[in-house]
Amino acid sequence: MDSIDPNNHSSQRNTSHSLALYALIFGIVITGSRFHPKVQFVVRAIIGLLCTLFFSAYGSLIAIIFTFLGRRGEINWATARSFAYISAPLLGIRFKVEGEEYMNTRPAIFICNHQAAVDILVLGRIFPKFCSIVGKRSLKFVPLLGAYMQLGGAIFLDRGNHGDAVKTFAEAVSYIKERKVSVWIFPEGTRGHLKEADLLPFKKGAFHLAVQAGIPIVPIVVGNYSEIYDSKRQIFKGGEVHIKILPPISTEGIDQDDKEQIDELTNRTRKIMKESEVSNKRFIIPLFMILSSPNNRRQREISIKLYDKDFVILDWGIDELVKVAGL
Repeated sequence: MDSIDPNNHSSQRNTSHSLALYALIFGIVITGSRFHPKVQFVVRAIIGLLCTLFFSAYGSLIAIIFTFLGRRGEINWATARSFAYISAPLLGIRFKVEGEEYMNTRPAIFICNHQAAVDILVLGRIFPKFCSIVGKRSLKFVPLLGAYMQLGGAIFLDRGNHGDAVKTFAEAVSYIKERKVSVWIFPEGTRGHLKEADLLPFKKGAFHLAVQAGIPIVPIVVGNYSEIYDSKRQIFKGGEVHIKILPPISTEGIDQDDKEQIDELTNRTRKIMKESEVSNKRFIIPLFMILSSPNNRRQREISIKLYDKDFVILDWGIDELVKVAGL
């Protein structure tokens, strides 16, 4: 008869207790994240960071494989789409896309308003094939991400060095013409972190590049999502992000040496994007499901997605909700 090792039995029991404890802690954190904004922000920020690190490594692997297969123009597309389709649901983000057919314009300069970290998911959701991205030079040295961006043909700009930036743009023009590759640029140059739908002033680099390469500009407008994600206020709620791709803007007939024409193109494009009606919707737990004391009722404003309409509920119960929804 085999003897029972008490030490082994004790070790298995300790392992089971540890797993149960970890599961309990994980459950408490996930449950807490549903009701406490700060916990929710931290949990989703960690998930977002882990996804970014994983897909940076994944992108580097894809870059090696696709280069070997002669499909280098699809490296960024394959990585970006995989990142968005897997990461967005984990972070409670959904997308509504209009005008996606314009993403087939090639080659083109795609310009998009720049808000915050969720922009990387937006980019992933609609990123086209045969397209490179322009980023600040410092990204080149970020572990994993920098390696992937270099393999994917990213254009790095040193904004503090005018001579280097001009040289990089000249090389980019040749690259676009030779390979018919599109380029994605955030013309604001930095994250806006704006509370309302608006745009920062545009830098002219994207427009000079489009005119010199003789290709159209495709504007992309993303609805303000500061109520869905805001790192300063530590908000990371689930919600729907609205992306609107506008018709291409031709650069034919514009003199690359005429400053007034470049300025006019820049201002006209910014005006078109600013006047585009794009809004986002939040879907949060309805008011009647929130625990509140009858003796301590305070005004709560909650937007919910219901029958594809936005409703603002101010301390209404189920009867009022049913009435305003027309159910």
